[in-house]
Amino acid sequence: MNKPSKYQDKARGMMVGLAVGDALGAPVEFLPEPSDVYIKEMGEKIEHFHQNYRAPKGVWTDDTEMALCIADSLIVNGGYDSYDIMRRFKAWSEEGYRTYDGKPACDVGRQTARAIEDFALHPVILRDYPKTESAGNGAIMRLAPVIIANTFPNKKYPTLGDGFAKGALALRPDDEKSELIELKDIEPTIDMAVLSARETHNSIAAEATTAMFATMLYLALHGLPKNHIVSYCSRWIMEDAYDSFYLDNFDSLVGRALEKNGDNLRNLGGYVVDTFAISLWGLLNFDNFKDGMMAVIRLGGDTDTNAACYGQLAGAYYGYENIPEEWRNEVYLANELVEVADSLLEMPKCPILKARFEDSKYFVDEM
Repeated sequence: MNKPSKYQDKARGMMVGLAVGDALGAPVEFLPEPSDVYIKEMGEKIEHFHQNYRAPKGVWTDDTEMALCIADSLIVNGGYDSYDIMRRFKAWSEEGYRTYDGKPACDVGRQTARAIEDFALHPVILRDYPKTESAGNGAIMRLAPVIIANTFPNKKYPTLGDGFAKGALALRPDDEKSELIELKDIEPTIDMAVLSARETHNSIAAEATTAMFATMLYLALHGLPKNHIVSYCSRWIMEDAYDSFYLDNFDSLVGRALEKNGDNLRNLGGYVVDTFAISLWGLLNFDNFKDGMMAVIRLGGDTDTNAACYGQLAGAYYGYENIPEEWRNEVYLANELVEVADSLLEMPKCPILKARFEDSKYFVDEM
């Protein structure tokens, strides 16, 4: 394999990091409390892929499977088609599309299962359809393809000398010739990420958290330092409802992520805000991909999805080459994951083609 470019390394890191975390975390997911005691007794075993009750060595679960459903759809359609993605989710759930053994998915979250069932009956989500209070972490576990497909390595960004819109963010803050990210650069990514969350998790908490996590992934992929990735993850939140959620939750969320011992993040379930905090904690408190990954898994709880989300963020930040060789080579479909990341990065554009939500500016009634 040729030495990757900077963006290739980061895109591959995000996609492979997701799968690695998913596969490492699956064998110890939702152990009886205190799960950290059991995980500690496993010693170095959790640092290696191994056979578990659900899948063979190195095989991932629904987190990566659903991400690949999205990736396939983006590549085939040249953009985001809400209906096609839901049809692929349905094929995954019922027919084994993108599962490792070709059998119907065995690990489908409650919100996701309900959304897939509803799609079969009512593909279009009407304007007055009520939001749910539930906000599972499935909304952010599968974001990598959306972020990679909306990253364009050859794009020319404006510079300080060109003049720029208010709210722009420098890619290299200490460089007078720094390129700048403006709202028009990142808004399509946030829109698509939120739409991908709404397909199965149509709630304010899930959408707002997805908007922030997608922004962090985007900034990590562009090489910004950790403090800027955190500080600016809400910079481009435009929706009033999301802004209110951010104001109510962000300080406590970051505060939890900054506590080095992680005690308030142990044995947590699948709430999207908790997984966001755990992913951020792993990035901020450790200096490399591996140490952060092991620490996230040792927190217990929803280990596969927490580790998959951390893997996306840390994979984008540190890059593919800094994922331990054993993990990146032995994870299931290792080469294909790299190829998928490269194909997404090579897309010349990735517009939103169709949304099935009547309140969306991208709405198309396909029925």
